[in-house]
Amino acid sequence: MSTINVKLYDLLRREFNLSDEKAPDFTETITQVVKEEVSLEASQYKSLFKSDFLELDSKVEKEILKMDVKLEQTKSDLIKWYVSLFVILALMIIGLYAKK
Repeated sequence: MSTINVKLYDLLRREFNLSDEKAPDFTETITQVVKEEVSLEASQYKSLFKSDFLELDSKVEKEILKMDVKLEQTKSDLIKWYVSLFVILALMIIGLYAKK
């Protein structure tokens, strides 16, 4: 028995005048009821959290897909700029050689 059960046992014997046979049974019954209630509430919270996390996970996945699309667009824009700058630079060099 834990210290809480011992305190409950003593309280039941002294305050409620239960016999030494009934007090432990009553203490065990109270302990079992409390454990069942706690496990029931915990399972309810687990299911609630699970649905919330699944919803959050789907939202995060959608945002990641959006970011991937934006990243691909940014890459293609950068490649376009690099190619155009290379062409402009090449034309400038050709223009300098043609001037001579």
